[in-house]
Amino acid sequence: MKRTKTIIFSFFAFFLLACSARHDYNWQLVLADSLMQLQPDSTLFILQNISNQELATRADSAYYALLMTQAKDQNCVLQTDDSLIRIAAYYYDAIGDIILQAKAHYYYGCVWRDKNNYPKAIVEYRKARTFAEEAKDVNLLSCIYSNVGHLYYSQELDEEADSIYKLAEQLAVQQQDTTGMVYALLQRGMINLKKGEPQYVEAERLLQKALFVAEHFSDSSIKLPVYGSLGDLYNKISDRERTLFYARLSYLSEEDTINCYRAFLLLGDTYFRNAQYDSAEIYLQKIFSAEKYYDTKADACMRLSKIARIRGDMEGAVKMWAEQLAYLDSAEQNHQGYAIFRSAISQERKNCELNKEFYENIIIVLVLAFLILTIIVMICYTKRSNKQKLEEQRWKEKLQLEISLLVCKKQALIKGSYENSVVYSKLKKIARDLIRVETKENLTLEEWEQLVKLTDAKWNGIITYLNAVYILSAEEIQICCLYLADVPVKHIGHFIRGYARSTVQLKAREILAKMGASSGSLLKDVLFSLSEELKGY
Repeated sequence: MKRTKTIIFSFFAFFLLACSARHDYNWQLVLADSLMQLQPDSTLFILQNISNQELATRADSAYYALLMTQAKDQNCVLQTDDSLIRIAAYYYDAIGDIILQAKAHYYYGCVWRDKNNYPKAIVEYRKARTFAEEAKDVNLLSCIYSNVGHLYYSQELDEEADSIYKLAEQLAVQQQDTTGMVYALLQRGMINLKKGEPQYVEAERLLQKALFVAEHFSDSSIKLPVYGSLGDLYNKISDRERTLFYARLSYLSEEDTINCYRAFLLLGDTYFRNAQYDSAEIYLQKIFSAEKYYDTKADACMRLSKIARIRGDMEGAVKMWAEQLAYLDSAEQNHQGYAIFRSAISQERKNCELNKEFYENIIIVLVLAFLILTIIVMICYTKRSNKQKLEEQRWKEKLQLEISLLVCKKQALIKGSYENSVVYSKLKKIARDLIRVETKENLTLEEWEQLVKLTDAKWNGIITYLNAVYILSAEEIQICCLYLADVPVKHIGHFIRGYARSTVQLKAREILAKMGASSGSLLKDVLFSLSEELKGY
């Protein structure tokens, strides 16, 4: 009976979700997005079970790419392939959806971060920051600042990291985010601590401020990293009394806190993120003194396995991974024990529940009646809506046909203006003359500018795209124009500083490398293919 009620209530919840979901996206994507913050592991499971055939539109494909990258990032899955998130970034850039542009470029940066390509990660984070500021997405800005600050800090770019953490601190003040404020102040204090004795006073000011904020926070584990950093500071300046004071505070906070093992995990994780692996290992090892807390031990094993992998100790990494699996099994068995205990208690209360069941059955009947009535209303509404959509579709098809005709006419005009232009005629004449005899005739600077503009119009904005995405030089743009104009390779060098054919071919390979083309590709083929892709934008 309980199983039946669970199924009915689950169906009712799903029905309400379906009614409120956005109709322009696959319902599974909407469901996955709604679970992202609270249950990222469930989100990843849902996304992994969506087939390509279910992604019917480009909007669905881009949304799926964004959600999958976000879910993997939140589940700490290392991502070294940027092909998926690139789909989302290009699509949202094309349609100009600022909110999703910000998220797409943020997670594009996260992928570059995982690939250890920090310069490109910073570029994407900056793009995301621009869009997030325009969209006033404060939560995303906080994530961006945290990641950028950590990248700068890990690369020992202390000044840049400090400026980013200043922004993070200001944002935390605006949001009244105590945890974020403490973290930003703590990181700034540690940066100044690294700078040496001249900055110890500033480091002390920042850390004491972090402690002042943390003292008003009910979770004592927030104070632990601050106590540790203050102890380190006073140890460096040989203040034994205060070093001992903060060391004792750290110890007492651990011993007096019910969730001290989670505090150890938090502290170990903090040191791990700052690449202080020795300190991280010390705190993570303390967790294993607990008798239970199998979930916490499993998390500690995961971090220790990563530390061992970073140090090149693959045997230790495998050992920690195996222990993590063992603790997860123990946690599952422990949960099963709780289930047995709850079953025994429920058996004792069975008589009381029998009385409640009668009223619950009445509620179920009412819910079913409501669902049936709602479905009938929805069917009627859908029929009427489908009729309207059919009429709209016919009108759109007619309009699309007219637009297509106009586009064809426009393309024909552009082609005519390109092929009938003076500069194109001159270019082809020089190329024909070169077949028979050497000539010094060439294009002037003004004619080159005209040719570049005409080529950009003729080939669907390809020059603008090459400049924006691959940042080609003026000379490389000229070579691309000549390839698109179908000038023989052996004559291209005549127009570009009198280059030899081998030099032109070398330049072509350099352009292909910038564009990320596969080995063996021909520049002419790649340019024509790119032009066809741009036709859809």
